[in-house]
Order: sequence, then C-alpha cells, then structure tokens
Amino acid sequence: MDANFRKDGPGKSPMGMDLVPVYEGDEPSGDPEEIRLSAAEINAIGVRTAVARTDRISQRIETVGFVGYDEHATSHIHMRVEGWIERLKVRAVGDEVAKGDVLFELYAPEITIASSELLRATRRSQAQETEIAKRKLRNFGVDPVQIEEMARAEAPAQNIRVYAPQDGVVIDLAGADGMFLEPQTRAMSLSDLSSVWLLVDVFERDVGRLSEDMTAVARFEHLPGRTFAGEIDYIFPELDPETRTLTVRLRFDNPDGLLKPNMFASVSLSPSETREAITVPTEAVIRTGRAERVILKTGDGVFRPRLVTTGLRGGFSEGARTEIVQGLEPGEEVVASAQFLIDSESALNAGLLRFAPTEAKPATATGVLVSLDLDRRHAVIRHEAIPALDWPALETSFAIKSDIILEDLTPGDAVEFAAFRGADGLLALSALGDDDGIDATGSGVALSVTPDGKLTLSHDPIPSLGWPAMRMDLDVEGVDLASVPLDAPIEFDLAKGEDGLFTIVGVRAEGMAQDAPESMASTPPPMVVDGTVNAVDEASRTASVTHGPLTAIGMPGMTMEFPLAAELDVADVPIGDAILSIVSDPERGLVLAAVEPKSAPMKVMGTVNSVDRESGVANVTHGPMAEIGMPGMTMDFPLASQIDPERLPIGVEVALLIEQGADLSLTLIGVETAP
Repeated sequence: MDANFRKDGPGKSPMGMDLVPVYEGDEPSGDPEEIRLSAAEINAIGVRTAVARTDRISQRIETVGFVGYDEHATSHIHMRVEGWIERLKVRAVGDEVAKGDVLFELYAPEITIASSELLRATRRSQAQETEIAKRKLRNFGVDPVQIEEMARAEAPAQNIRVYAPQDGVVIDLAGADGMFLEPQTRAMSLSDLSSVWLLVDVFERDVGRLSEDMTAVARFEHLPGRTFAGEIDYIFPELDPETRTLTVRLRFDNPDGLLKPNMFASVSLSPSETREAITVPTEAVIRTGRAERVILKTGDGVFRPRLVTTGLRGGFSEGARTEIVQGLEPGEEVVASAQFLIDSESALNAGLLRFAPTEAKPATATGVLVSLDLDRRHAVIRHEAIPALDWPALETSFAIKSDIILEDLTPGDAVEFAAFRGADGLLALSALGDDDGIDATGSGVALSVTPDGKLTLSHDPIPSLGWPAMRMDLDVEGVDLASVPLDAPIEFDLAKGEDGLFTIVGVRAEGMAQDAPESMASTPPPMVVDGTVNAVDEASRTASVTHGPLTAIGMPGMTMEFPLAAELDVADVPIGDAILSIVSDPERGLVLAAVEPKSAPMKVMGTVNSVDRESGVANVTHGPMAEIGMPGMTMDFPLASQIDPERLPIGVEVALLIEQGADLSLTLIGVETAP
C-alpha cells in the first residue's frame, strides 16, 4: 500500500501484504504516463502494432454511378424521304454491324423520280442537269456509290440501300419489313461499345476538390479484383436541387466489352498531384472530443501516449490509413489494436493532463528555422525533443500569431519559440525570435565562489524552469568570477548544456539592462497602420494624426502629434485618410516616416447575403476584384463605422465599395444601388 517501501528480499510490507519482486530492467521509470505490460498480458489483450510510414497521398472523391452508352460513338438512323422498308437485314437489338453493312432497303417514290431525272440527263449528256439530279439524290441521303450506279443503270431505281455509318451494335430497333418510314421516324440506333460513359454523382461538399485532370478508377461487384481506369469527359454545369449532387461524365475504354450499359460501379476520383506524408492505420488513432492521440510503443512491453494532429483520413490509399500532420516520425511504432485498453489506465490518463499547452502556459523550445512564409504566417522549425509536448526531435509546421514581428528572421537562423495548442487541435506559435542562448533568467544573491570554480547562489523562484527558491552551486561559463559582486542582489542568465544541466553564462547587478543580441538590437521595422492626417505644422515639422492600434507596441488607436522624419518632405504629407509608416526613434519617440494616400475604393458588383449586427460583419458574394487579382467568391467583410447595418440591402445585386487597409484587410465602406 506504500509505493515507497523497498526491501532487498522477499517479505511483507508494513501493512502485512506480500512484497512483489522487481527484477533489474523492470524498475518503474517514474513516468506516470508510461505503461508496462508483460508478454502474457500483451498476448491476452491482443496488442498489435504498426509502423508509421511515409506515403504518397492525395485526397480522393468516392462516389458511385451507372454505365451508359458513349453518345459520341452512337448513331441514329433517320430517312430524309418517305418510303417503305423492304428486305430488312438487321433483325434484333444486339446484332453487331460493321461500317458499310446494308441495314435495309427502302422503296421511296421520290427516289424513283429523282433517279429517272438523273438517267435522262445522263443519256442526253447534259452536264448541268446531271449535276442537279445528283445533288437532289444526295440531299435525299442516297450514298454516292449508289448514285453512280443509278446514272449507269438501264432503268430508274426502285429501292435504295441504307448503310451502317459506323461499327457497333444495334441498341434500338423500331423498323420492320414493310414499315412506312417518315423523316421524323427513327428506324434504329447503333452504338460502338469499345468505349462507354459512366455517369457519377459528386456531393456538393466535394465539388470544390473536383478538377478536369483527375483520374477515375471504377470497380464492379461482378468483377472482383479488377479495376478500370478512365478520365473525366465532362463536368455538368448545374447541381441537382433535390439530391444536392453534381453529375460528372467519365469515359472508359471497353475493348473487351466487359462494361455493359446500366451496370452499377463504385468510382474513385483522384487528383493528378500527390504529396508525401506520414500515415498510420486509421484504427491506431484515438479520437476524443478534445484531442487525438496514438499509443506509442517505446520498448519491449513499454507504451506511452502521444498527442498528434491528423490530416486526411482514408480516401488516399488502398488500406484505411490516416495522415499524421504533426507528432510522429517515420518508423515509430504505434498500437493498432487494444490501444483503448492501454489508454484506459488511470495513470496514463493522468499523464495526459500536461499534453495540452495553452497560450497562457505554452511549451518553449529552441531549434533552427527551416522555412518562413511571411504572407501565410507559417513557419517550419527543426527542433530537438520538446518534453512539454512529448514530441521527439523533428521538423514541425506552425501557424504564427499576427502580433509577432518576423521581418528580422531568415531561414537557417537559430530560434527560440513558444507553442500552444488551439481549440482546433493544431499547434501555433505565440512567440518566435532569435535564440540568444539564454534559457532562463533568475535573481538572487551570490554568496561565494567554490574552490572548483562554481558560484554559490541563494536565488528566488525561477518559474520558467519550475525551480523554487533555494541555495545551490552552479557551473559558470564565460563569466569573470572576480567581477561578480558578492552579498549583493544580482540577475543571472542560465543556458542548458548538452548534458541537460544549466550553467550560468551571464551575471549583472540587479536592474542593469542585459545587452541585447546583435540581431535583436537592430532597428525594428516600421509599423504600418491606417490613419488620418488631420493637420500639418510646417514650422515645427509635426503632424496631427488619428491612427489605428499599433499592435507591435501595444498602443491603442488615438489622435496625437507626430514629429516628421528628416527625409520626409512636408509637402509630401497629404491631409486626409492615408496609410502611415511609423518608426520608433530612441531620442524623438514615435516618428512619422512615410505617408501614402489611400487609393479610391474598389467598386465591384455583388450581393449582401446576411449581416451580423453584433460583430459588424456582412457575408457578401462578390465578383472578381481585378485591382488585387482576387476572384469572385463568398466571404465575410467587416463593416466601416459609417455604415448602418439596418440599411444594407439583403439579397439584391448592388455595387459594393471595398477599401483595402495597410494590413491588406478588406472593409465594406458602402454600397450603390441602381436608381
């Protein structure tokens, strides 16, 4: 009952219970989320594992459809004159015909009259009349070979032969011996089944991922193990209002005739481009309402949880696998069965409580900046293991908060960062900057220098390391111990070594500013903000400006006087709305460095779908904005302060006035309705 009671031999605990032997190598690790199972337990609960691997993936669209005739390879037989069928050669639907085969003969009085005119003109050697008679027969649909036969015949023709215009099979037969045909009567239809169409329905939610270069793979229940490759032939322009699906026409080669019209098929539509990603079996991922995790096998019989971020789920490989966006490396072994039994251990669940760093208490780490996308505010960092996340050393993708200045960072820089997990389960950075090599800073009193060169400190709590107030001896590196004031308040900087222990790398009197690293001491970039220039005093070279919030320094929007930068000409400062560039000068404070007049608002046709009056946001469907290269779409626009939400026309096409701010944000500043 007392987990701390130990004895080097068999016996009983102070509570009278038999002691359980623990052999070398089986000692508890002290990690509360780690679970150890014996081989018998693993076998009893059926633990199976799988290795995380790198796959080429792409998000497929799964759908179903029916085989149909390729109408581009289908012909319908109509006559251009009235007549009666004589000697029908094709007797049943399904009969195969070749191009040029005789389908039937037709007796038509108009053909007999026209052939008589041709015969008479030919015998009289009247070239013009002969050509007129031939043209008349061609207009009646008579084959050119048969026209020449009529010109050489001794008597007018009684019947004409109707030939098959293509190879194929008879798919519809209305004609019969002796049947009277009119031009509007379809005698029969032929179709070439060497290619077929497959009409599938794509759900509305998948339409955005649909493209004409996707490849199609069809499967049929009566042909197990066989797949048929096809291509998208046509995407229909209209959505079915009842089923909320879009019809897509696929084309498949069918040289063996295995695909028959009206057959039911399961179809996968895959994009042409793929990407590499880490995947695990879908059943290995434990999903809860707050997070997703896997059970990692870290040794023989040793398991522990790992929080992960998932991406695509199924729909990209033959097996049911899930993409792991963050949290695993290729080759790591995860539990694919019985993981819920392991996960149910109370000690493991208690350990998971520290797996969700928040913005208030983020996980801090250092690494190397691999790539940085300023527009998307996205960074990839190669870092060492992060114990607070229980993540191994790997490259991780992070979103970056908008208030972090990134202009001083370049790929390849050593950086330190603070990561937290948002409500969407994804990791984001609340801090990112150059790594100055200092992991923590503390304050206290230096008491003495030990004979082996260590500094004896009595320090206050260091919250970033979880250290309480204590007295301790610490190694020193790069500090002149003779210059350290003893028995006086000091501040000291700590750096973590490769052995995991901390070393003092800097000491200064308490309250003395620490020298900033060269990369951090450089002039910060200008702050760009929307504002209004109210007035300019040429004599004092100052401007009265009403500006928006300066988030980089935490200043709210206000009206204040700004001195003008030396390089800024007073004549270049326009009165009115403008985009302001503001810099911080150590001697003059905030200085107005540049002023750019705001361009005229963009005018675009669109419709206001709805208005959220509490948040001051309108949902708008607009046309293309050529000025900024934005296509037409539906999106939310914040409303300018001068707009009355109650007076916005809903569901009516109007001219929208859109203004782009200094931060590239778009604001709806007005509408123009038709007179």
